[in-house]
Amino acid sequence: NTQPIQSFRLFTGEFYCGITALEYHWGLEKGELDLWCPLNRISVRADVAPLFLDWELALVPTVEVLQTLANTVEANFLNPTDQRRSCFEVLPPGEYDYDLVPVRKNPPNLFLVGNSSSFHQRLEFAHPHFPRVKLNVHPTFAVVHGVYQLYPSVHRNRPYFTIMSVITAVCYSTVPRDFQTRPNTQLLPRRISGQDDDQRSFESDDSEEIIEDDDYSGEDDGVRIQSWLEGVPKLISLVEEVSGKSEGECSKNSWRNSPVKGV
Repeated sequence: NTQPIQSFRLFTGEFYCGITALEYHWGLEKGELDLWCPLNRISVRADVAPLFLDWELALVPTVEVLQTLANTVEANFLNPTDQRRSCFEVLPPGEYDYDLVPVRKNPPNLFLVGNSSSFHQRLEFAHPHFPRVKLNVHPTFAVVHGVYQLYPSVHRNRPYFTIMSVITAVCYSTVPRDFQTRPNTQLLPRRISGQDDDQRSFESDDSEEIIEDDDYSGEDDGVRIQSWLEGVPKLISLVEEVSGKSEGECSKNSWRNSPVKGV
């Protein structure tokens, strides 16, 4: 079942050091972090959503973005409270490149859907040839969603693993008591999400929400997995190599015209 498209929060707040520690090391005010903001939401096919919800897939930012994030949280740890910088200002909202990384040694099955709903092509995870996706998900949320699920035995030799581990270790550091005990800020989290006044905050509802859209256009959703047009030529070669299909059976034009909006 590849339909409908499902939209949900990537990071649900399950982080051992606590939300207050994340707010401090991310350079936010206490109570400012909104886990319902659009920067923490993704939209994927119905068959892919469980892979994120069950931590079988992780989104890993580029090493350059991870290093910038690591430098920021380290500076926030070392500097006085009033000299911290927001990670959402250092890395402003926008599109970021992500690798789809299987968490465990044996990756889950992913399928690319062609023009015909009955045509499904199995994809193989073959780094570094597996194409990246462009997302509006903020790197902070991607890191805390995936870092605990990445098995060291599988990922320790990858360049991203050490940096993500450093970011997490800093977030475990002691938070000044005056920050812990101060009241939550009354500021709206607009510098983080740009959301309207009538959009709910994390405190308003602890339940998870999955939105299903049978007529998903790919234009109205602020955070979505976009089509892999930029990676299609490389992906075509990989698919044809794996499957042994001829150009006529799996033409480039048929893939470019595919109605699929994402993975």
